[in-house]
Amino acid sequence: MTADIATAIVMSPQCVLSGVMGVLDVLTSANYVAQQMPQVDARFRPLLVSDGGVAVQGTNGLVLPAKSDLPDPESVDIAIIASGPPAIFSTARMQAGLDAQHRTVQWLREVHAAGGIITSCCTGSFLIAAAGLLDGKLATTHWRAEAAFRALFPQVELRIDNLLVEEDRIVTGGGAQSFSTTILWLIRHFQGEAVATGTAKLMLAEGHTSGQNAFRQWLPPQDHGDEAITRAQAWLEAHYTEAFDLDALAARLFLTPRTLMRRFKQATGLAPLQYQQKLRVEAAKDQLESTGVAVNQVVWQVGYEDVSSFQRLFKRETGLTMVEYRQRFGGRRHEVPAAATV
Repeated sequence: MTADIATAIVMSPQCVLSGVMGVLDVLTSANYVAQQMPQVDARFRPLLVSDGGVAVQGTNGLVLPAKSDLPDPESVDIAIIASGPPAIFSTARMQAGLDAQHRTVQWLREVHAAGGIITSCCTGSFLIAAAGLLDGKLATTHWRAEAAFRALFPQVELRIDNLLVEEDRIVTGGGAQSFSTTILWLIRHFQGEAVATGTAKLMLAEGHTSGQNAFRQWLPPQDHGDEAITRAQAWLEAHYTEAFDLDALAARLFLTPRTLMRRFKQATGLAPLQYQQKLRVEAAKDQLESTGVAVNQVVWQVGYEDVSSFQRLFKRETGLTMVEYRQRFGGRRHEVPAAATV
């Protein structure tokens, strides 16, 4: 007898619809693969649901109809929040979006209390956190939403580089198009390794095991309100290739070195030298993505003389060597403007 796995795919306003449909497609493919294996009797029974069973408009403006209202929590084996509010939303707008989904948030609490597994892709983790289910636990989310998540849920131990975190029947995943990482975990858990492997091959789904750091675009904080530190940032951004001199930068701003260090870290979360290193890594990423300049030359162009030292810094920041980064992203540009937060 086939064992059905009741799987509610939760749609929320302004979600990324490709993530929703991608989740549905991978689960459907897993069922196909499982049918070829007589020893596997588990089948996902996916259902697109929403609060009130209403159609949901995604962030791309298209509307996707739901098949059902949020079902009885006791009847749900898995609840998947395939995507939450857009990762580019400001903290205030993210909070407003969560406030409008209080019924869904309460439903998630009830599903978990009834023994169901709660999973998220991308910013779906915001809804799980809003339900209080991640308090004191590890979690991840889309890298672009890190600041908003930390501001709204300081009680959650965020592991932003991870593409998947699992704890206490809760699985959180990274960015929207890395949903295969989360869904392959579910397939492996319910249908076994062979089905997960077969599904990955069929769908060309790698599972994105390398983490999010390689995909992250560092966006320097600019809304801290400290005019002197804004000037310091502007100077570093214009002179990041030069040797760092704390005393000279402090004198330029008419501050003591100690005051500059304190205020700079308070405003940006980084010491000035760390800020300069971030700028150099971003400049190196840009060179590796858009030019064929030799790696050593890239290092020298961003202001480092010690090639090995910078390569270690680059690997620590991105999770990839410079050669690996060029192989993955060379010839492509994926920039998200800093002004995109709304």
